[in-house]
Amino acid sequence: MKLRLISMIILLSAGVMGLSAEENKARAIVSTTQTPPALKRFTNSIGMELVGIPSGSYLCYGREIKPAFLFPKPKGFTVKIEREFYLGVTEVTQAQYRKVMGANPSAGKSSKYCPVNRVSWNDALEFCRKLSEMPAEKAAGRAYSLPTEREWQYAARAGSEFLFPYGNDDEMRVSEVAVCRDIYANALPKGVQPVGKKNPNAWGLYDVLGNVWEWVQDSWSAGQDQSPSSVAPSSSAAAAEKGENRIIVGGGWDNDFRMCNLAARYSAPPTRVADNIGFRVRCLTSLTSH
Repeated sequence: MKLRLISMIILLSAGVMGLSAEENKARAIVSTTQTPPALKRFTNSIGMELVGIPSGSYLCYGREIKPAFLFPKPKGFTVKIEREFYLGVTEVTQAQYRKVMGANPSAGKSSKYCPVNRVSWNDALEFCRKLSEMPAEKAAGRAYSLPTEREWQYAARAGSEFLFPYGNDDEMRVSEVAVCRDIYANALPKGVQPVGKKNPNAWGLYDVLGNVWEWVQDSWSAGQDQSPSSVAPSSSAAAAEKGENRIIVGGGWDNDFRMCNLAARYSAPPTRVADNIGFRVRCLTSLTSH
């Protein structure tokens, strides 16, 4: 047993040991070049906290996923986010969903602070529509939707160019930021857990990895793995009517680091429900929509 453990440690360390001192130093530091000194925040009428995500850019690695100890990284391209937007600090909770929709479809209802789950892409869009129509939200000029995949990636990375939001590719640390299976400690959560209990990313977003996979706007055919010259991701009624598969990102409570990383993405029908799929919301206001 000890021999196998030592072999695994050697394998995991091989990639890092093969790097130059300069490369190792760069890998150990979270990029702060895009992190503003203070991010705008607000709490809406149902008690949901959102944080302002500034415009900027990030390096997209595309669809290819590699274990953290393998180098070099897949070739990427720069994606620009042209406008600022607000994003939920946490995934939508069961209490927040009930306030808007009048019901809680989730498996694992031990805490109202757990993320809502067993919601389809269609359910998530209906939640956003109803939240936008609430009198206090309309009066404040707030319009809610799912983020695009590229918006989600940009916000989840928060300046990091690595597989994990803490600024390096050390998969042994993923449980610091994610409710997920820990294969090193042989531990598996008993379903979803209350949001906001793990470490946030550099922009104050919790649970961008683990707990529940998160729906984004895009159809699978319009995902971010396309080149920067490709057409903007589609969330059109036509795409929805055709039943095109949508995208889920971030991994769930029953996944380990191989799915709970910033490159992981899966295709799912817009009607799919599961106890490890939920969502978080994007908000545009009268000040951000121009």
